[in-house]
This record gives sequence, C-alpha cells and structure tokens, in this order.
Amino acid sequence: MAADVTAPADDIVRTAIDWMVRLQSGAATAQEHEACRRWRAEQPQHELAWQRLQTLSERVATLPRTLAHGSIGDGETRSRHNRRFAIKALCLVAGVGLVATGAGMATPWPALMAEYSTRVGERRRVLLADGTVLELNSATAIDAAYDDQRRLIKLHRGEVLITTAGEEGRPYRPFMVHTRVGQARALGTRFQLRDSAAGMRLAVYQGAVAFEAAGAARAADAVRVDAGQQGLFDRQGLVGRLSPANEQTLGWVDGVIVADRMPLGELVAELDRYLPGRLRCDPAVASLPISGVFPLDQPARILAAIARTLPVQIDTWTAYWITLRPRAAAPRSTT
Repeated sequence: MAADVTAPADDIVRTAIDWMVRLQSGAATAQEHEACRRWRAEQPQHELAWQRLQTLSERVATLPRTLAHGSIGDGETRSRHNRRFAIKALCLVAGVGLVATGAGMATPWPALMAEYSTRVGERRRVLLADGTVLELNSATAIDAAYDDQRRLIKLHRGEVLITTAGEEGRPYRPFMVHTRVGQARALGTRFQLRDSAAGMRLAVYQGAVAFEAAGAARAADAVRVDAGQQGLFDRQGLVGRLSPANEQTLGWVDGVIVADRMPLGELVAELDRYLPGRLRCDPAVASLPISGVFPLDQPARILAAIARTLPVQIDTWTAYWITLRPRAAAPRSTT
C-alpha cells in the first residue's frame, strides 16, 4: 500500500503519460526504454505514477501507434499540441473524463491516479490490510495510506460505504477520511460518504463519525453524527440540520435501487450515475411516484418497467442520450 495518500504531482503524471505513449508506439528505441527506466528509478513518485497508469485499464496497452508521434522523440522541440493530444488520448482510452478550463485542458489527476477506483457503472469491494471494508460505487476514486499513527483514506470523487475494523494488539490508530470539503473521523463505525455538487453527504449506520469542515475555525467545531443520522456538509460545516439516515439508499451495494414512492425524477437521477451517456427526465413527469427494486446492471429493464408503470415514453436519440417524457396521446380515430 502506498505510504503517501497524495497522488503524484501533475508534472510527474504528464511525464509518465508521455513515456507510456512513446513506449507503446512500437517505434521506441532501446535507448528510450532505458531512459524511461532511469526516470522511473529517480523518485518513488515516478514509479508510483508509472504503475498506476499501467493499472488504469488493459486498453492502455493497445494505444494506436499514431498517438506517440512527436510526444517525446523530438526532445526539446516537441510540440505542445502533440503532447496535449497524447494526454487526451490516453485519458480517453483509460475511461477518464477531461475538464476544460480557461487555461486549456485539465485532467482530474488525483482521481486518475487513485489507488482504488471504479468506472461509470462499476462497483467494487476493497479489503484493506486492517480488515476495513470499502464498498466503492460508480465513478469513485480513493487513496489509502496507513502508518504507525493513523489510518487515512482520501475520497477524490464518488461514493463509498466504509465498515471500519477494530484493531487489537497494537496502539490505537484513528481512522480518518479526507474529502474536498473536510475530514471525517470514524469512531468505530459503518458509514457512507457521497460527493455531489451540493456537498458531501455523510450517513452513519453504526457507531459515530465526527466531521470537521475545511473552513472550520477550530477542531472543536466538528459535528458529531451518530448512528441513524445523516447530514450534508460543505467547506463551512453542516448545511441545515441532521436528518434520519435511510439504509435503503445502500441498495447499490447489492446492485439495486430501492424505490418507495420515489419521485421519478429522483430515480432517473440515480440511474443516470450508472450510465455512460445522459439520462434525463422531463419536469412534467418528474414528480410521478414509483416503487420497486430496480437492478442497476439492467438499465433497459428499468426503463421498460417505468414505461409500463407510468404514463411516460422513452425518447432515445442514441444509446447515450435518453429522455423520459409524458406519453403522447393516441391519435383519435377518424372513422
């Protein structure tokens, strides 16, 4: 397990991608292979970046040869265009999205280089060295680092259910999770963290968790969330009040969405998280209630069940753009 929870720096990742693209081109010389080996040996972070890139996807090993043209072989004269194109191509092959910024193209490097990750629609269970279990939901990325003083997890994106393990026969090590809005400290517990545009949703099912927002003035300002409670946090702290936690929201661990008179728009938003394209719901039908247990691995079955149960129709442009709309009225007979 990596000793440092921080992913390799951007410049190291970019250099690793350059080397990988060049060496996968089929045109790399023995001298270039040796130069890459020396670069990897220079620093532990170089080797970490290299190893994590290799494990991103088996498809990385089949990069088209044309992607490597001009990436490293031209030395100091290589063009920024070719470099950016190579980086973009590798990220796409690995199934990692790109974010456009005012300064150009940027990539979510910490998530890209995370030790444990899932693609859209994928779920994964991870057993850590101390017996702690991580359940990763769709499009989730996590790093883990344990040392003699602490057990540390970093959630880069997505959703995770954590069941911490008790440690016997050794000094106590606190279990902490770093997120983009603050830090959660587990107090012997089972809890869920979900990152979204609204903030970080924390739900506790066993034990308790203390959440300290990044913008809190003092550690004493941490909010304790006990079993059976949940709350939404931003960088300033708790948003609104704590509310009852609902274990039905953990259906994804077993591959299902459990709906009990759930508004259709909410069900569609949940299902959209597991599809590679876009699934949308017309506001005219978003409030219609629906109940059932829907298998996440069979989205076509879910959509068919919705169309049978509710007065909606499924409009499909492509497999990547689907909209649920009010069902069109049948044309009146003229006879």
